[in-house]
Amino acid sequence: MISRTLATKFIEQVTEYTEYNVNIMDEEGVIIASRNPERVGQYHEIAYRIVHGGDDIVDTTLTESYPNVLPGINMVIELDGHREGVVGVTGEPEEIRSVALMIKMAMQSMLRYEKQQEQARHRENRKERFIHMLTEVEYADANEMRELAEELGYPEERIRIPILVALESGSASDFLTKLKKSPYHTLKDVSLALDDQRVIIFKTMPDTVDALFSDYKYIIGEYLSPVLRWMNELDTTARFYIGSFQDTYARYYYSYRHCRWLQEHVKSQERAVFFYDHVGEYVYSTVSMRDMSNMFYIYESRFPQGKMEEFIESMGALICCNYNFSKAAKRLFIHKNTLVYRYNKYKELFNVDPMLNASDRSFLEGFYAYMVRRLNKDTI
Repeated sequence: MISRTLATKFIEQVTEYTEYNVNIMDEEGVIIASRNPERVGQYHEIAYRIVHGGDDIVDTTLTESYPNVLPGINMVIELDGHREGVVGVTGEPEEIRSVALMIKMAMQSMLRYEKQQEQARHRENRKERFIHMLTEVEYADANEMRELAEELGYPEERIRIPILVALESGSASDFLTKLKKSPYHTLKDVSLALDDQRVIIFKTMPDTVDALFSDYKYIIGEYLSPVLRWMNELDTTARFYIGSFQDTYARYYYSYRHCRWLQEHVKSQERAVFFYDHVGEYVYSTVSMRDMSNMFYIYESRFPQGKMEEFIESMGALICCNYNFSKAAKRLFIHKNTLVYRYNKYKELFNVDPMLNASDRSFLEGFYAYMVRRLNKDTI
């Protein structure tokens, strides 16, 4: 079916390049657009006969008596084998035949393009619905998600991992356009711009990877490499928050939440932050503050006054650097001996030795997590 809006737009374009009068008729034979506005709305019998008959082209002359039909050529407009309407060009048939055929082809091309655009818009709307269910609806209808996934061509059984891209400059649409041109982006990768500054990608992991858990960071690095080079050229910056593996759509909601947790709680100097590097912190964050206070309140009350900020800063760096004092001190811009001095004070106060005892390390990191939440600090 040809819309009046599309037909009118076509007539406006044709008017710029030819002086011939052109009419567009719909399936019912009604003129829905014309270079002569007075003809719009009139019934065109020849057009009706073409749409509902077998003729593709009908020439008309002055000797023929059809209401509202002028001399000219009337041609069927087809799309995918369906007769959508008729385009008519007024004039002596033999004089205008070549022009009329070109106008018909232009109309069919425009109609085909608009249909492709409509299909693309429909797919994008379905895709937006699909990703909304994956990321925003905790208990989404599993059957509906699977139906949408099947329509969009996303098999559920593949392992995927979410990448939340938070752009600090540039636009999400430009980033996504460039990403989709990457040779590492596949049709099985689910991606969408959430807003002007954020993109979500559920990256499909290759079936051929033998050591998925050891190689996934390299896979993601390779996947993002073309778009990172492009960003560097444009001096565009972003942060990448990589969540947890999933192979069931019902769990994608939580995987995306892991990305959001990273964005809200982990302030890293690294461009990419991986959830599995911060599982301990995440687990502590899920424990209620009431429970944590019941565990650590007395230790907090006995802590040296005015030293808590220093403790959080020092322990955060040590945890991040796996208790490598040289790296942690460098991260804090202090001398290594200063950090060792602080650490020994914590060992003495709590009577722990995290370097030797796993239980002591668990205790000290638990207290650290409590104080980070207690003072609303960001982890490192």
